[in-house]
Amino acid sequence: MGDWTVRYERLGGPDPAIVDSINAVIDAEARGQVATYEPSATKTQPWTLDVNGTLSFREITVSALFVGEYDTDMPNMPIHTVGTRVFDKRSGILISWDNLFVDKSAGLARISELTKAILPTVYAPPRRPGVWQFGSEIAPVDANFRFWIPTAGGIELHFPDGQFGRGAAVITVPWAGVADLIAPVFGPITG
Repeated sequence: MGDWTVRYERLGGPDPAIVDSINAVIDAEARGQVATYEPSATKTQPWTLDVNGTLSFREITVSALFVGEYDTDMPNMPIHTVGTRVFDKRSGILISWDNLFVDKSAGLARISELTKAILPTVYAPPRRPGVWQFGSEIAPVDANFRFWIPTAGGIELHFPDGQFGRGAAVITVPWAGVADLIAPVFGPITG
């Protein structure tokens, strides 16, 4: 009962081994966008999934950002989708918190702290007076910060629909806040 479309960019370049390695992961992410939503899609209403994937380039990285929308004629729709992949364009390897930070736990703890400080300045806090209350959605674990890309301003974090309420949220953690925790081999990622 559904219809899905995933449009995305692939990498080209002079080194086929690196290009093929990166494109294989990008292709898998594109398929994964459909595999995430199609099996659990409604079986009683027509639905659509529309996803766009774009590449961005920095000094040592190539990043793929997939954003889209799953929609059907049911309450609480649409659901905004997101997916990211970050690669070292020098080698083609996938960059994750495991290899970006010298100490992954310290890096995630710092990102968690900075998210707690930045998020209320970007998105309006609740109407009730008082301090924003955060729970497990900003705990320093991979699952809470799995979607990110490097930008000139810092680590752009993409939070999926539902992590902080309705809709997707995007904030940028400045490089200055995490630069001391980045592995030397990835030092140039900060620009």
